[in-house]
Amino acid sequence: MPIPVIHNHDGHVDDILGCILLWLSPEVDLQAVGITNGDCYFDQAYEAMLKVATFLDIEGPEIAVSEDEMPNPFPDNWRRESYIINELPLFGANDFKKPYQQGRGRRLETAFADCISHSKTPVTAIVTCPMTNIANMLREQPQLKSKITELITMSGAVQVPGNVDAEGCDGSAEWNVYADPVSYKEVLESIPNITIIPLDVTNELRVTPEFLARLEKQSDRSKASLLALKLFSLVRGFEYYFWDTVTAAALVEPSIFTFKDMKIDITTQGKSMGKTGTSIFSGRKVRVALQANKERFEDLVLSIFARI
Repeated sequence: MPIPVIHNHDGHVDDILGCILLWLSPEVDLQAVGITNGDCYFDQAYEAMLKVATFLDIEGPEIAVSEDEMPNPFPDNWRRESYIINELPLFGANDFKKPYQQGRGRRLETAFADCISHSKTPVTAIVTCPMTNIANMLREQPQLKSKITELITMSGAVQVPGNVDAEGCDGSAEWNVYADPVSYKEVLESIPNITIIPLDVTNELRVTPEFLARLEKQSDRSKASLLALKLFSLVRGFEYYFWDTVTAAALVEPSIFTFKDMKIDITTQGKSMGKTGTSIFSGRKVRVALQANKERFEDLVLSIFARI
Protein backbone atom coordinates (compact mmCIF):
# COMPACT_ATOMS: atom_id res chain seq x y z
CA MET A 1 0.00 0.00 0.00
CA PRO A 2 1.48 3.40 -0.98
CA ILE A 3 2.79 5.59 1.86
CA PRO A 4 0.77 8.81 2.42
CA VAL A 5 3.22 11.70 2.08
CA ILE A 6 3.33 15.49 2.29
CA HIS A 7 6.29 17.29 0.72
CA ASN A 8 7.45 20.72 1.87
CA HIS A 9 10.05 22.28 -0.44
CA ASP A 10 11.36 25.63 -1.59
CA GLY A 11 11.34 25.46 -5.34
CA HIS A 12 14.92 24.96 -6.51
CA VAL A 13 15.93 22.47 -9.21
CA ASP A 14 16.68 19.62 -6.80
CA ASP A 15 13.45 20.33 -4.84
CA ILE A 16 11.30 20.08 -7.95
CA LEU A 17 13.00 16.89 -9.10
CA GLY A 18 12.59 15.38 -5.63
CA CYS A 19 8.91 16.27 -5.77
CA ILE A 20 8.54 14.62 -9.19
CA LEU A 21 10.31 11.53 -7.84
CA LEU A 22 7.75 11.27 -5.03
CA TRP A 23 4.83 12.08 -7.33
CA LEU A 24 5.69 9.35 -9.85
CA SER A 25 6.80 6.68 -7.39
CA PRO A 26 4.28 3.82 -7.02
CA GLU A 27 5.40 3.45 -3.40
CA VAL A 28 4.16 6.96 -2.55
CA ASP A 29 0.72 8.55 -2.23
CA LEU A 30 1.67 12.24 -2.47
CA GLN A 31 -1.20 14.08 -0.79
CA ALA A 32 0.00 17.69 -0.53
CA VAL A 33 2.92 19.82 -1.70
CA GLY A 34 3.85 23.02 0.09
CA ILE A 35 6.15 25.78 -1.21
CA THR A 36 8.14 27.55 1.50
CA ASN A 37 9.65 30.99 0.80
CA GLY A 38 13.22 29.77 1.32
CA ASP A 39 15.64 29.15 -1.55
CA CYS A 40 13.16 30.72 -3.98
CA TYR A 41 10.61 33.50 -4.31
CA PHE A 42 7.40 31.81 -3.28
CA ASP A 43 5.14 33.23 -5.99
CA GLN A 44 7.51 32.20 -8.77
CA ALA A 45 8.12 28.76 -7.32
CA TYR A 46 4.39 28.18 -6.83
CA GLU A 47 3.63 29.07 -10.45
CA ALA A 48 6.51 26.90 -11.63
CA MET A 49 5.20 23.92 -9.66
CA LEU A 50 1.77 24.30 -11.27
CA LYS A 51 3.44 24.45 -14.69
CA VAL A 52 5.43 21.30 -13.92
CA ALA A 53 2.28 19.35 -13.05
CA THR A 54 0.43 20.70 -16.10
CA PHE A 55 3.33 19.85 -18.42
CA LEU A 56 3.57 16.30 -17.09
CA ASP A 57 -0.22 15.77 -17.28
CA ILE A 58 -0.33 14.36 -13.76
CA GLU A 59 -2.97 14.58 -11.07
CA GLY A 60 -2.87 14.31 -7.32
CA PRO A 61 -1.87 16.60 -4.47
CA GLU A 62 -3.01 20.08 -3.62
CA ILE A 63 -0.19 22.61 -4.02
CA ALA A 64 -0.06 25.14 -1.18
CA VAL A 65 2.20 28.10 -0.48
CA SER A 66 3.68 30.33 2.22
CA GLU A 67 4.98 33.86 1.85
CA ASP A 68 6.66 33.94 5.29
CA GLU A 69 10.23 35.22 5.08
CA MET A 70 13.03 33.30 6.78
CA PRO A 71 14.81 34.79 9.80
CA ASN A 72 18.04 34.33 7.80
CA PRO A 73 17.03 34.63 4.11
CA PHE A 74 18.85 32.66 1.43
CA PRO A 75 21.12 34.60 -0.95
CA ASP A 76 19.14 36.61 -3.48
CA ASN A 77 21.03 35.22 -6.48
CA TRP A 78 20.03 31.68 -5.43
CA ARG A 79 16.41 32.64 -4.90
CA ARG A 80 16.14 34.38 -8.27
CA GLU A 81 16.61 31.01 -9.97
CA SER A 82 12.86 30.52 -9.40
CA TYR A 83 12.15 33.27 -11.96
CA ILE A 84 14.20 31.40 -14.56
CA ILE A 85 12.54 28.07 -13.78
CA ASN A 86 9.11 29.68 -14.07
CA GLU A 87 9.91 30.94 -17.57
CA LEU A 88 11.27 27.71 -19.05
CA PRO A 89 10.35 27.66 -22.77
CA LEU A 90 9.32 24.04 -22.30
CA PHE A 91 6.24 25.24 -20.43
CA GLY A 92 4.93 26.82 -23.64
CA ALA A 93 3.43 23.37 -24.28
CA ASN A 94 0.94 24.18 -21.48
CA ASP A 95 -0.84 26.91 -23.46
CA PHE A 96 -3.60 24.63 -24.68
CA LYS A 97 -3.92 22.52 -21.54
CA LYS A 98 -6.18 22.90 -18.54
CA PRO A 99 -4.07 24.32 -15.66
CA TYR A 100 -3.30 21.86 -12.90
CA GLN A 101 -4.76 24.17 -10.26
CA GLN A 102 -6.54 27.52 -10.49
CA GLY A 103 -5.70 30.66 -8.53
CA ARG A 104 -3.56 31.28 -5.49
CA GLY A 105 -2.71 28.24 -3.40
CA ARG A 106 -4.03 27.83 0.12
CA ARG A 107 -1.92 28.67 3.13
CA LEU A 108 0.63 25.89 3.52
CA GLU A 109 -0.02 25.21 7.20
CA THR A 110 -3.77 24.89 6.62
CA ALA A 111 -3.44 22.52 3.68
CA PHE A 112 -0.94 20.30 5.47
CA ALA A 113 -3.01 20.24 8.67
CA ASP A 114 -6.13 19.23 6.73
CA CYS A 115 -4.23 16.49 4.96
CA ILE A 116 -2.68 15.08 8.13
CA SER A 117 -5.83 15.27 10.26
CA HIS A 118 -8.02 13.57 7.63
CA SER A 119 -5.59 10.84 6.66
CA LYS A 120 -6.72 7.34 7.68
CA THR A 121 -3.12 6.36 8.41
CA PRO A 122 -0.18 8.39 9.77
CA VAL A 123 1.58 10.57 7.22
CA THR A 124 5.27 10.79 6.32
CA ALA A 125 6.58 14.35 5.94
CA ILE A 126 9.41 15.03 3.50
CA VAL A 127 10.96 18.45 4.20
CA THR A 128 13.61 19.75 1.81
CA CYS A 129 13.58 23.36 2.99
CA PRO A 130 13.65 25.30 6.29
CA MET A 131 11.29 24.08 9.03
CA THR A 132 9.50 27.42 9.44
CA ASN A 133 6.09 26.30 8.21
CA ILE A 134 6.16 22.84 9.79
CA ALA A 135 6.95 24.51 13.14
CA ASN A 136 4.12 27.01 12.62
CA MET A 137 1.67 24.19 11.92
CA LEU A 138 2.66 22.25 15.04
CA ARG A 139 2.42 25.38 17.21
CA GLU A 140 -1.13 25.92 15.97
CA GLN A 141 -2.16 22.26 16.14
CA PRO A 142 0.28 20.32 18.35
CA GLN A 143 -1.93 17.20 18.25
CA LEU A 144 -0.86 16.65 14.63
CA LYS A 145 2.61 15.48 15.61
CA SER A 146 1.16 12.12 16.69
CA LYS A 147 -0.12 11.61 13.12
CA ILE A 148 3.28 12.16 11.48
CA THR A 149 4.87 8.73 11.47
CA GLU A 150 8.24 10.00 10.22
CA LEU A 151 9.86 13.21 9.07
CA ILE A 152 12.67 12.91 6.50
CA THR A 153 14.63 16.10 5.95
CA MET A 154 17.54 17.33 3.85
CA SER A 155 19.38 19.33 6.46
CA GLY A 156 22.52 19.69 8.47
CA ALA A 157 26.21 18.94 8.27
CA VAL A 158 27.10 16.47 10.99
CA GLN A 159 30.69 15.38 10.37
CA VAL A 160 31.56 17.67 7.44
CA PRO A 161 31.75 21.47 7.00
CA GLY A 162 28.53 23.38 6.36
CA ASN A 163 27.66 25.40 3.26
CA VAL A 164 26.74 28.76 4.82
CA ASP A 165 29.27 31.44 3.90
CA ALA A 166 27.78 34.49 5.55
CA GLU A 167 29.27 37.30 7.59
CA GLY A 168 29.60 36.37 11.25
CA CYS A 169 29.26 32.60 10.62
CA ASP A 170 31.96 30.02 11.18
CA GLY A 171 31.01 27.78 8.23
CA SER A 172 29.59 24.91 10.29
CA ALA A 173 25.91 25.36 9.34
CA GLU A 174 23.87 24.01 6.44
CA TRP A 175 21.43 26.47 4.82
CA ASN A 176 18.11 24.74 5.52
CA VAL A 177 18.90 24.80 9.24
CA TYR A 178 20.61 28.19 9.30
CA ALA A 179 17.62 29.87 7.62
CA ASP A 180 15.51 29.22 10.74
CA PRO A 181 17.42 27.29 13.43
CA VAL A 182 14.84 27.96 16.17
CA SER A 183 12.05 26.34 14.15
CA TYR A 184 14.33 23.47 13.20
CA LYS A 185 15.20 22.77 16.82
CA GLU A 186 11.54 23.00 17.79
CA VAL A 187 10.50 20.42 15.19
CA LEU A 188 13.44 18.20 16.06
CA GLU A 189 12.18 18.05 19.63
CA SER A 190 8.52 17.54 18.64
CA ILE A 191 8.32 14.67 16.16
CA PRO A 192 9.31 11.20 17.46
CA ASN A 193 10.84 9.70 14.30
CA ILE A 194 13.19 11.89 12.29
CA THR A 195 15.63 10.94 9.53
CA ILE A 196 18.24 13.49 8.48
CA ILE A 197 19.89 13.46 5.04
CA PRO A 198 22.85 15.78 5.70
CA LEU A 199 25.64 17.17 3.56
CA ASP A 200 27.70 14.20 4.75
CA VAL A 201 25.89 12.00 2.21
CA THR A 202 24.73 14.53 -0.42
CA ASN A 203 28.36 15.70 -0.87
CA GLU A 204 29.02 12.28 -2.42
CA LEU A 205 26.17 12.54 -4.95
CA ARG A 206 27.08 15.12 -7.56
CA VAL A 207 25.16 15.53 -10.82
CA THR A 208 27.71 14.21 -13.32
CA PRO A 209 27.98 14.44 -17.14
CA GLU A 210 27.60 10.66 -17.24
CA PHE A 211 24.25 10.84 -15.42
CA LEU A 212 23.04 13.65 -17.66
CA ALA A 213 23.98 11.61 -20.75
CA ARG A 214 21.82 8.73 -19.50
CA LEU A 215 19.00 11.15 -18.74
CA GLU A 216 19.24 12.69 -22.21
CA LYS A 217 19.14 9.25 -23.83
CA GLN A 218 15.67 8.57 -22.38
CA SER A 219 14.36 12.16 -22.70
CA ASP A 220 13.01 11.64 -26.24
CA ARG A 221 10.40 9.21 -24.90
CA SER A 222 9.92 10.55 -21.36
CA LYS A 223 8.46 13.98 -20.51
CA ALA A 224 9.71 13.77 -16.93
CA SER A 225 13.24 13.06 -18.14
CA LEU A 226 13.06 15.92 -20.64
CA LEU A 227 11.90 18.29 -17.91
CA ALA A 228 14.68 17.11 -15.59
CA LEU A 229 17.24 17.66 -18.35
CA LYS A 230 16.00 21.22 -18.93
CA LEU A 231 16.08 21.96 -15.20
CA PHE A 232 19.62 20.64 -14.84
CA SER A 233 20.67 22.82 -17.80
CA LEU A 234 19.95 25.87 -15.62
CA VAL A 235 22.76 24.91 -13.24
CA ARG A 236 25.21 23.67 -15.86
CA GLY A 237 28.67 25.03 -15.20
CA PHE A 238 28.13 24.85 -11.43
CA GLU A 239 29.08 21.99 -9.16
CA TYR A 240 25.56 20.79 -8.45
CA TYR A 241 24.38 17.98 -6.23
CA PHE A 242 21.21 15.91 -5.89
CA TRP A 243 20.55 17.29 -2.35
CA ASP A 244 16.73 17.21 -2.15
CA THR A 245 16.25 14.51 -4.77
CA VAL A 246 18.37 12.24 -2.56
CA THR A 247 16.01 12.97 0.32
CA ALA A 248 12.98 11.82 -1.68
CA ALA A 249 14.88 8.66 -2.59
CA ALA A 250 15.47 7.92 1.10
CA LEU A 251 11.75 7.32 1.43
CA VAL A 252 11.26 5.48 -1.86
CA GLU A 253 14.24 3.14 -1.49
CA PRO A 254 15.87 3.38 1.96
CA SER A 255 18.05 0.31 1.33
CA ILE A 256 20.25 2.55 -0.85
CA PHE A 257 21.47 4.29 2.31
CA THR A 258 23.56 3.50 5.36
CA PHE A 259 22.01 5.03 8.47
CA LYS A 260 23.24 5.56 12.01
CA ASP A 261 21.33 6.64 15.10
CA MET A 262 22.98 9.76 16.51
CA LYS A 263 22.17 12.29 19.19
CA ILE A 264 21.93 15.70 17.51
CA ASP A 265 21.57 19.22 18.91
CA ILE A 266 21.09 22.55 17.13
CA THR A 267 22.98 25.76 17.83
CA THR A 268 20.50 28.64 17.60
CA GLN A 269 22.74 31.68 18.07
CA GLY A 270 26.28 32.97 17.69
CA LYS A 271 28.88 32.18 15.03
CA SER A 272 27.77 28.53 14.89
CA MET A 273 24.08 29.37 14.42
CA GLY A 274 22.43 26.50 12.55
CA LYS A 275 25.11 23.93 13.34
CA THR A 276 23.80 20.37 13.66
CA GLY A 277 26.31 18.84 16.03
CA THR A 278 26.50 15.54 17.84
CA SER A 279 25.82 15.76 21.54
CA ILE A 280 26.10 13.51 24.58
CA PHE A 281 24.14 15.40 27.21
CA SER A 282 21.58 17.38 25.16
CA GLY A 283 19.67 17.16 21.90
CA ARG A 284 17.80 14.07 20.76
CA LYS A 285 18.43 10.85 18.93
CA VAL A 286 17.64 10.82 15.20
CA ARG A 287 18.50 8.58 12.26
CA VAL A 288 21.26 10.07 10.12
CA ALA A 289 22.21 8.96 6.61
CA LEU A 290 25.97 8.78 6.26
CA GLN A 291 26.46 6.91 2.98
CA ALA A 292 24.51 6.10 -0.19
CA ASN A 293 25.02 3.77 -3.13
CA LYS A 294 25.50 6.21 -6.02
CA GLU A 295 24.78 3.72 -8.81
CA ARG A 296 21.57 2.45 -7.23
CA PHE A 297 20.42 6.00 -6.53
CA GLU A 298 20.95 7.11 -10.13
CA ASP A 299 19.25 3.98 -11.45
CA LEU A 300 16.25 4.67 -9.21
CA VAL A 301 15.90 8.26 -10.39
CA LEU A 302 16.16 7.32 -14.05
CA SER A 303 13.70 4.44 -13.75
CA ILE A 304 11.04 6.58 -12.01
CA PHE A 305 11.44 9.51 -14.39
CA ALA A 306 11.08 7.09 -17.30
CA ARG A 307 7.54 6.21 -16.14
CA ILE A 308 5.98 9.12 -18.05
